[in-house]
Amino acid sequence: MTGQHGNANTEIVYDGTTGSFRLNVYIPPEPGDKSGRLRRGEDWVSVPLKVPARYRPLLLKCLVEGRAYTVRVVRKAGRFDCLISFSLDDTAEVDKTSPMAGVDLNPEVVAVTVALPDGNFKVSRLFWCHDLVHALREKREWIAGNLAREVADWLESSGVRQVALEELSFAQDHGTNRAFNRITHNFCVRLLFNRIVVALRKRGIAMFTVPAHFTSLTGFFKYSETYGLNAHQAAALVIARRALGFKEKVPKPLIQKLLGRPPVEGWTHRKLWGRLFGVFKAARKKVFRYFNTGAFTPSAWLEHIFAGAG
Repeated sequence: MTGQHGNANTEIVYDGTTGSFRLNVYIPPEPGDKSGRLRRGEDWVSVPLKVPARYRPLLLKCLVEGRAYTVRVVRKAGRFDCLISFSLDDTAEVDKTSPMAGVDLNPEVVAVTVALPDGNFKVSRLFWCHDLVHALREKREWIAGNLAREVADWLESSGVRQVALEELSFAQDHGTNRAFNRITHNFCVRLLFNRIVVALRKRGIAMFTVPAHFTSLTGFFKYSETYGLNAHQAAALVIARRALGFKEKVPKPLIQKLLGRPPVEGWTHRKLWGRLFGVFKAARKKVFRYFNTGAFTPSAWLEHIFAGAG
């Protein structure tokens, strides 16, 4: 334990000769012992530490680099489990010459879309998790963990080495005012976010976050019909493109419908998307009472929103 910083009572040691790990634990004196004696060799317990093969390179890298780690020994069902945690800091920069995957998180489905370096669509997949919202907390953790591994395995097998997610923000409209649904939605999305980030970083896949403004709206009206994607997959494409540095401009025909004229100074594309969001939200609120809006295409929505607008 010479020269160790932090907790001086536990230490993980790697033996390069045998390729094995060991855990050293210091056994302190009895509570009534006031002698203040120095630590002796017999005060230590050294036990073999079995580390799953998939985590051995990560742990060894942490030890070699001298990074901080946390060790907790738990006795459970007649055995001792060693819980080790350490930071998976990501200092990588976006590689604009490689594909980027975007992930759109929802309580019932996770949409993953891969964009090529030029911003065009490559491939997309949906990962369903219908039981996540209704399951008990322990079951939610299990479902989220399995889903995160499935997403990470698919991206790794597809050769994707960088992924983008939205920055967590729960101020958006979700089509409901019920507090329970809102709280459940926030909890599930945060849980999925954390599990997916950890699963991807364990595989050495770089993670990035992008602003969340109007990703679903932009993807729905700009890319869903073009590439045959649903709203979640199209939103994931916008997330990937945003991480690659692409700006989402409002199509000129849509600007003409929104303003009735070319935009003057002060109108940015973000403001234009915000204006479209406002009229779309108002139209959706009215139509929702009478129709199943889930089947409405972007063209149908635009026709309804701007009916009689010239």
